[in-house]
Amino acid sequence: MIFRRKSKSGEIKRHRPKCSFCGKQQGERGIRLVAGSGVYICSECISLANEILWGHNPPAPASS
Repeated sequence: MIFRRKSKSGEIKRHRPKCSFCGKQQGERGIRLVAGSGVYICSECISLANEILWGHNPPAPASS
């Protein structure tokens, strides 16, 4: 998938989107991207976030 973006000078540049967190590009080793408002997150970063939130790394207790 190739996206087009206008530069400040008005030129249209083509680019391949990449994960805003780790920098991996879509298609690299089976990576899939989910697009947000100007950001992307890859399937590996989503899996890591899910592990942190729901799995193996319980959150530290909040200090008051």
